[in-house]
Amino acid sequence: KGMTMGLAIEKIYLAKVIAAKTSGSISMIGSGFIIRDVMLRWQRRKEHQFLPIVHRIILSMSIADLFTSCFVHILGTWMVPKGNVTMLDESFLIPLAAGNETTCNAQAFIWDLFTLAGCCSNAMLAVTCEIFVLTSITIFSTLLKFVV
Repeated sequence: KGMTMGLAIEKIYLAKVIAAKTSGSISMIGSGFIIRDVMLRWQRRKEHQFLPIVHRIILSMSIADLFTSCFVHILGTWMVPKGNVTMLDESFLIPLAAGNETTCNAQAFIWDLFTLAGCCSNAMLAVTCEIFVLTSITIFSTLLKFVV
């Protein structure tokens, strides 16, 4: 019974690993297109003027997502050390594990760094949009006073 439970967990984990690599690849492609689009807009600007703040924030979010998708989802288990993992009193192999302790630590650092960068970019985008909305409401109410 213990051996079949371990094999079932390994098969489920392998399906999750394949799903993560697939969704990570799609996310990387999407982030790449966003980065390309923002950079093309920047090149089209007269004398390479600065991009609007929203475009710069979206660019930073896309770069963070690109690295997170690559190092966490696509390279994920390949950077995990080879060997057995014990979980719920069962010992099983992590599918596609090919790394060592150093690659695992590097992956953890990159994961933390770019996840934090993505979260900060998301917060900056929310604050920027809130400022735009509040500014628009203030301008609109001021114009309404003159019209009415």
